[in-house]
Amino acid sequence: MTDKELRKLRRDDLLQILINQQKQIDELNAQLEQDKQALASRDLAIRESGSLAEAALKMNGVFEAAQTAADDYLQQMRKRADELVAEAEARAAEMRQQAENVLNNARTEAERILGDARRNADAFARQAQAASEPQRQDGGEAAGDDADTKRKRRRLWGSKGT
Repeated sequence: MTDKELRKLRRDDLLQILINQQKQIDELNAQLEQDKQALASRDLAIRESGSLAEAALKMNGVFEAAQTAADDYLQQMRKRADELVAEAEARAAEMRQQAENVLNNARTEAERILGDARRNADAFARQAQAASEPQRQDGGEAAGDDADTKRKRRRLWGSKGT
């Protein structure tokens, strides 16, 4: 509408136009308010998506740290297991050495005991031999012994010929 047309309108018509324009302004203001809220919501969503992306990155950092900690723990446990194996092997070697020492000591003691037993047996055999020989009357050889028997006796029992 032009100015001329507006001047020709009556007062009621002008008021009606003003009322309609006010309604239109109110509707536009309401629409503007809704659009502002939608825009704010979208901004929030955009900010949150940025925050979510940052959170995901931070979570990746947390996961990386957890993986690093798990790897470190596993490495420490493997090292400890290796140490325990080495310690067990050292103890086993020590125990083998101790067992070998005990066995050697037992063999030495058995040889000593066997030597003592042989000496004792020889002494008893000499005593038995002496007891079984007839009593000598003139301090010489027993009667009826020939030279061959005397040599054998001396070789077997020594030069004394008990």
